[in-house]
Amino acid sequence: MKKSFLQMLSAALLVSASASSIAASPGWIVSAKVVRIVATVQGGINFRLSPELSGCTSQSGYGPLYASVYPTHPGIQNIHSILLAAYMADKPVGVYFNDDKCTVMEVELGGRN
Repeated sequence: MKKSFLQMLSAALLVSASASSIAASPGWIVSAKVVRIVATVQGGINFRLSPELSGCTSQSGYGPLYASVYPTHPGIQNIHSILLAAYMADKPVGVYFNDDKCTVMEVELGGRN
């Protein structure tokens, strides 16, 4: 009985942790997985993370779950490469947001330690 209760509690905690989201705010997201990457018609990039973001203002109307790298960002090609590598290798990234709209300034492959 005790073991079964602990297993159920552990499963419930795992589900609640995986369903969590990160509110949009300036600063670092230390570790997240890239789950979708979108190249926009304006030349920028939107991407979705897990755990999910909330409250972002993305390019091209992708909604509050997507972070944005604008086409004018001087490191857009490097950031795009890191996001693709992380996605393909199923590795975490660290992401630095410039503002509360999830505008990306920096990305670190492997997360931020």
